[in-house]
Amino acid sequence: MNVRPATPADSRAIAGFIAMAESEMVHHFTGTTDPDASKTALEKFILSPTPNRYSIANNIVAEIGGEVAGSIISFPADDQPALDTILLAYLNARGYGLKELFFEGEKGTYYLSTMGVEPKFRGQGVGTALMAAAEQKGRDLGYALVSLLVSKGKPRARTLYERVGFEVVEETQIADVEYYRMHKPL
Repeated sequence: MNVRPATPADSRAIAGFIAMAESEMVHHFTGTTDPDASKTALEKFILSPTPNRYSIANNIVAEIGGEVAGSIISFPADDQPALDTILLAYLNARGYGLKELFFEGEKGTYYLSTMGVEPKFRGQGVGTALMAAAEQKGRDLGYALVSLLVSKGKPRARTLYERVGFEVVEETQIADVEYYRMHKPL
């Protein structure tokens, strides 16, 4: 397995992982429930020259046999408001009328935003390797704590996070989706 920073050539695969991981929320960001149209809309954010949460610079991918097996998005939680400016404008152009997006991370932490693994590669350590790479990126930036949200509807993901040392610190809700907020010391 090769874990590396994402490149623009990875954008379509990353869009697929985002759509998979954020299935409950992706239609809000993309304006469509059509899977191909969602991926195309997400690719525009991934490749946008305007920094945003989905930017290629915030992505790490894992490859197996030359195929992108999974990806993770991570960034300093305190950067989220600036990173979400482009998403907020996009949502408001579609009539949402939002002043800000829900702050997902914990202030002062390194935030693991979105992770997805291709189903045929699950159970092979891809998610664990991606999280370790993102955690190392957080350590390299001087963070002592990493945070994430996991949907209550994804018990397998929660189990993975707990297995690698995350603990539930609270429950929260975004739109109509309930989440566990978890953190882990680095």
